Amino acid sequence: MTEEVKKDEPAAQPAKPAETAEAPKAPPTPPPKKEKPEKCEQCGKQLSRIKWYYRNNGYYCTKRCWREYRSKREEERKAAAAAEAKA
Repeated sequence: MTEEVKKDEPAAQPAKPAETAEAPKAPPTPPPKKEKPEKCEQCGKQLSRIKWYYRNNGYYCTKRCWREYRSKREEERKAAAAAEAKA
Protein backbone atom coordinates (compact mmCIF):
# COMPACT_ATOMS: atom_id res chain seq x y z
CA MET A 1 0.00 0.00 0.00
CA THR A 2 2.94 2.15 -0.06
CA GLU A 3 3.00 2.05 -3.86
CA GLU A 4 1.00 4.68 -5.58
CA VAL A 5 0.46 4.80 -9.29
CA LYS A 6 0.78 8.21 -10.76
CA LYS A 7 -2.12 8.85 -13.06
CA ASP A 8 -0.77 12.14 -14.41
CA GLU A 9 2.16 10.56 -16.28
CA PRO A 10 1.42 8.42 -19.34
CA ALA A 11 2.83 4.93 -19.49
CA ALA A 12 6.17 4.52 -21.27
CA GLN A 13 5.61 4.23 -25.02
CA PRO A 14 8.13 3.00 -27.57
CA ALA A 15 9.81 5.82 -29.49
CA LYS A 16 8.34 6.44 -32.95
CA PRO A 17 10.72 7.04 -35.83
CA ALA A 18 10.89 10.67 -36.84
CA GLU A 19 8.68 11.45 -39.79
CA THR A 20 10.56 12.71 -42.78
CA ALA A 21 9.52 15.98 -44.34
CA GLU A 22 10.61 14.83 -47.81
CA ALA A 23 7.97 14.30 -50.44
CA PRO A 24 7.79 10.87 -52.02
CA LYS A 25 10.17 10.58 -54.96
CA ALA A 26 8.68 10.33 -58.43
CA PRO A 27 9.80 7.41 -60.59
CA PRO A 28 12.65 8.29 -62.96
CA THR A 29 11.50 9.46 -66.36
CA PRO A 30 12.89 7.63 -69.38
CA PRO A 31 15.06 9.64 -71.77
CA PRO A 32 13.19 11.09 -74.74
CA LYS A 33 13.17 8.94 -77.84
CA LYS A 34 15.51 10.05 -80.59
CA GLU A 35 13.48 10.85 -83.62
CA LYS A 36 14.54 10.65 -87.23
CA PRO A 37 16.10 13.95 -88.35
CA GLU A 38 14.49 16.04 -91.06
CA LYS A 39 17.52 16.36 -93.35
CA CYS A 40 20.28 14.20 -94.84
CA GLU A 41 23.58 14.53 -92.96
CA GLN A 42 25.62 14.76 -96.16
CA CYS A 43 23.68 16.95 -98.58
CA GLY A 44 21.00 18.50 -96.35
CA LYS A 45 18.17 17.30 -98.57
CA GLN A 46 14.76 16.75 -96.98
CA LEU A 47 14.30 13.08 -95.99
CA SER A 48 11.08 11.67 -97.42
CA ARG A 49 8.79 9.52 -95.36
CA ILE A 50 9.13 6.56 -97.69
CA LYS A 51 12.80 6.65 -98.56
CA TRP A 52 15.73 7.14 -96.18
CA TYR A 53 18.98 5.32 -95.53
CA TYR A 54 20.28 4.64 -92.00
CA ARG A 55 23.92 3.70 -91.37
CA ASN A 56 26.29 4.19 -88.40
CA ASN A 57 23.88 6.30 -86.33
CA GLY A 58 23.14 8.65 -89.23
CA TYR A 59 20.28 9.23 -91.64
CA TYR A 60 20.98 9.82 -95.34
CA CYS A 61 18.79 10.31 -98.39
CA THR A 62 20.62 7.68 -100.48
CA LYS A 63 23.41 5.15 -100.28
CA ARG A 64 25.53 7.49 -102.40
CA CYS A 65 25.28 10.23 -99.77
CA TRP A 66 26.29 7.74 -97.08
CA ARG A 67 29.36 6.70 -99.10
CA GLU A 68 30.36 10.33 -99.68
CA TYR A 69 29.95 11.15 -96.00
CA ARG A 70 32.01 8.10 -95.02
CA SER A 71 34.81 8.93 -97.48
CA LYS A 72 34.85 12.58 -96.35
CA ARG A 73 35.23 11.53 -92.70
CA GLU A 74 37.99 9.06 -93.63
CA GLU A 75 39.92 11.82 -95.45
CA GLU A 76 39.59 14.09 -92.40
CA ARG A 77 40.96 11.33 -90.15
CA LYS A 78 43.93 10.74 -92.46
CA ALA A 79 44.67 14.49 -92.60
CA ALA A 80 44.52 14.74 -88.81
CA ALA A 81 46.81 11.73 -88.43
CA ALA A 82 49.30 13.22 -90.93
CA ALA A 83 49.26 16.56 -89.12
CA GLU A 84 49.83 14.82 -85.80
CA ALA A 85 52.73 12.81 -87.23
CA LYS A 86 54.45 16.00 -88.44
CA ALA A 87 54.09 17.72 -85.08
